[in-house]
Amino acid sequence: MDNEKLKALSDAELLHRLSEILKQSRRVESILIAHIAEVDARGVYAREASPSMFAYCTDVLSLSEGEAYLRIGAARASRRYPVLLSMLEDGRLHLTAIAKLSPHLTDDNVDDLLARSTHRSKRQILELIAELAPKPDVPSLIRKLPTRDAPQNQLRPDAIGDSQESSAVAQSSPRPPVRTELAPQAVVEPLAPARYKVQFTASAEFRQKLDRLAALMPGLDLASMLDAAVTEKLERLKATRFGKTKHPRKSVDEADTSPGVRGIAAPVKRFVWERDGGQCTFVAGDGRRCPERHRLEFHHDEPYGVGGDRSVENIRLLCRLHNRYMAELDYGRDKILVPTARPDAVHLATIRLPSGAFTGAAR
Repeated sequence: MDNEKLKALSDAELLHRLSEILKQSRRVESILIAHIAEVDARGVYAREASPSMFAYCTDVLSLSEGEAYLRIGAARASRRYPVLLSMLEDGRLHLTAIAKLSPHLTDDNVDDLLARSTHRSKRQILELIAELAPKPDVPSLIRKLPTRDAPQNQLRPDAIGDSQESSAVAQSSPRPPVRTELAPQAVVEPLAPARYKVQFTASAEFRQKLDRLAALMPGLDLASMLDAAVTEKLERLKATRFGKTKHPRKSVDEADTSPGVRGIAAPVKRFVWERDGGQCTFVAGDGRRCPERHRLEFHHDEPYGVGGDRSVENIRLLCRLHNRYMAELDYGRDKILVPTARPDAVHLATIRLPSGAFTGAAR
């Protein structure tokens, strides 16, 4: 189907077709995994001049290293536990989940572990594995990284992130693996229940700030210092953005909620945040509530641009995307102005109000 035919579909038709295509894709994926498992078991990749199943997948089938690792891992696990293929086909498990879980599956725990893993994200799967096989805490460490650039052949973008995982499939590799999945963000890895390894790269200025902070907070290790600093920063941001404070000056009844003013009173922010549970309140037609708890904004049910007030009855939490979506319904999509340089940047959207004024938020 070309783009023009897709554009002619209604929103409902588009979503229905996407759901059906996804079902077909999962069905084909499970068949692909079954074939990889059989080729691997027979060793027939040798007739194609491949020294391993991994080499056959990358060199002959032209899969990336990451794609090959996931599919070979799932294929080998599915030979022992065929239920994995049916769970992959109906969407209860994704490839990454199967690859991560497979080393921990046993005849005794397979039923319980797969039940607990159903419809879980990669992050939730890793937390489950950390519960099954906890690792010790890592020591606090600050070290200077080399400044020279790595050779070009060591920076392949499809390199597998975990050296142990890649070696298990590829057996050996002349180049060190490059962790790309979370770059450039910090690496957060669960070690055990409620214990995480956090790793990031900092500037020399940040290192100097840590030294000054250590001098002002003697006796604390690095993790405790950062925890105290982050906690203090969170409290300040909550006070500024959501009116959160230990000693509020006014109650909701004393707050000014009259229309005509853009700002929302701190007592109203506090009340709305607590009432909505710090979560987007948009609910789909099937009753599913948006799970977003970040990038939240205060939304006017009766739009500010047409006289909506700032009362707790008219204000609720929405994420940026749904705030803009509701604005499109109220004002019309043609009134939403998005910078051409960043057409996907919802948080930069502006609205042309009936008066001709502009506002920098979606509502």
